[in-house]
Amino acid sequence: MDSTKLRLMAAAAGLVFGLGGTFALCVALTLALATYLGMVGACFTVAALMLAAACACLYIFLDPGRSSADEIEDIEEATADALADLPFDALKSLVEKRPLTVAAIAMVAGYSLVRDPASVSRHIQRFMVGLI
Repeated sequence: MDSTKLRLMAAAAGLVFGLGGTFALCVALTLALATYLGMVGACFTVAALMLAAACACLYIFLDPGRSSADEIEDIEEATADALADLPFDALKSLVEKRPLTVAAIAMVAGYSLVRDPASVSRHIQRFMVGLI
């Protein structure tokens, strides 16, 4: 199985076990508080605690102190960095997987460029127009 699929399955299992553990802790806390507050009071107390935790996490996640312009700028920078590294990562992985093929292609391209530069530029222009 692919490592990406394994990581996704592990994330799903972690999510299920995390939610199950949180549910078990809430039940245990409710049963522990039920002796002091009664079942209804314990349920409301645990629900209020979970709601407060959810609000705190939401506040931290949304970070209302930051302006939306700063957040948009951060997203644009992260996207530009990811897209800028993409071709280099693809070339790097290609060279790592097939070094002899890449070397042969580079030698043929270099020989063609030295032998007839005008022809190579025409072929590159035709290729680029074909991509558009």
